[in-house]
Amino acid sequence: MDSKIDETDKAIIAELIEDSKLSARELSKKLKIHPNTLLQRIKRLEKNGIITKYTTIIDYQKLGFDIQAMIFINVRMGKGWEEDLRPVSRLPEISSFTLLTGDYDALAIVRIKDMHELSAVLRKIQDTGIVAKTTTHMILDHYKHTHEFNPLKEEVHRKAAAHLS
Repeated sequence: MDSKIDETDKAIIAELIEDSKLSARELSKKLKIHPNTLLQRIKRLEKNGIITKYTTIIDYQKLGFDIQAMIFINVRMGKGWEEDLRPVSRLPEISSFTLLTGDYDALAIVRIKDMHELSAVLRKIQDTGIVAKTTTHMILDHYKHTHEFNPLKEEVHRKAAAHLS
């Protein structure tokens, strides 16, 4: 499995992060590479597990999910606690679930329509038997979303500019 990433691969990835809906023709023109070469490279990036999925970004507030909260979780430690906690991550209201180091053992980020739903989710989490304590923080606003993370974009532009000078 060839997993070497060169500047062209990085440019492809950076552009797909910005807009994965670009057609191969548009992307090959933008990057100045042949469409067949582009498609071969994308297939290799997919095969090597670098590109794992294409998705759609939704404005959940426009669908009525007006509240987003972070629920920090402390777990009753014991043998197999991580596996016992896994079902919590499958609650439909949870958009992200992460194990942590530090003061808390896990973080669940939830999207809900109202405070009644938040209360219900908290009860579901606390009733699992594995959860000792939760601490909830409301998310008021976002300055940057995870889908906006594109570390290759600046690197590609910086190297392209250096190459031209």
